[in-house]
Amino acid sequence: MSVLQRLRAWLMPVHLAQAGVVVELLAAMRALAEPFRLGNPADTVTRAFLGGGLLAVGFAIVSVVLYFFGRYRLSALVAAACVVALVVYKALAVPGGLSA
Repeated sequence: MSVLQRLRAWLMPVHLAQAGVVVELLAAMRALAEPFRLGNPADTVTRAFLGGGLLAVGFAIVSVVLYFFGRYRLSALVAAACVVALVVYKALAVPGGLSA
């Protein structure tokens, strides 16, 4: 079995949903840890990162619930929507937009 065939066999909706949940949780952890790296909790950028973290946690909760109910494709779709929503949120909420 070639590597491409193995990859195709692994890319099932259940595995995509699992990977999506992991990506959402990593995005939430990164966004919620950012204020500790920046050091100033009252800063506007810090508040924007906290908002992004809460947004990612909300998407992760929805994705996990859908996963537990066996709605794997919908869970993976919610995970993809989370990434898009976080990019749009960063462009609108973080000063400097996507260049920050």
